[in-house]
Amino acid sequence: MDTLGRWLAHYLAEKIERAASAPEGAARETDRRECIELIMRLWECRQIWPLSAPLKDVANRLDELIGPKPRFFHSIQKTSDPFLDLLHGLEELHRKETQVCLAAWVAGLNLSKDREYLHNHPEHLDNDEFRIIQHLVEIQDHMLSPETHLGGESCPNFAALSKAEQRKIVRARLRAIAKSRTLLLGR
Repeated sequence: MDTLGRWLAHYLAEKIERAASAPEGAARETDRRECIELIMRLWECRQIWPLSAPLKDVANRLDELIGPKPRFFHSIQKTSDPFLDLLHGLEELHRKETQVCLAAWVAGLNLSKDREYLHNHPEHLDNDEFRIIQHLVEIQDHMLSPETHLGGESCPNFAALSKAEQRKIVRARLRAIAKSRTLLLGR
């Protein structure tokens, strides 16, 4: 129970009514400024919700999907150990599959409000919110580009294609990666 937040919300409602009914002039402007200050105080309270910040779970999940993955061994050159080479190859193929699916998913998101908020009010976002929105926008912009690559192959303007065409391309890219996996395992 956020008593302060609830009290601020009720007080804000009263102030909004007062500002709306006030005659034009200094008194009305003072009420409007106070409404803005109260809204900002309420916005700050969102970070102390009992169940965590609004995008905290999304931030953690997105980090899981797009964050740097730990590599068991950092060498990408061939070694004399076939198991180590197999591990490197499988890690790379998995990274490609993840990138294909993530990029295709982000291409279809409606980020118009997020873009607008990122552009007009970045100071109201916490670090996780800012980072998530910015990263999603960057991926989507890339997927709308004529230089788009998906799974290592050119795929101009992927985000502008129909969903059926997108699915067809994604499946073809994933099949090509699966074929690479089969070749890797067959050595």
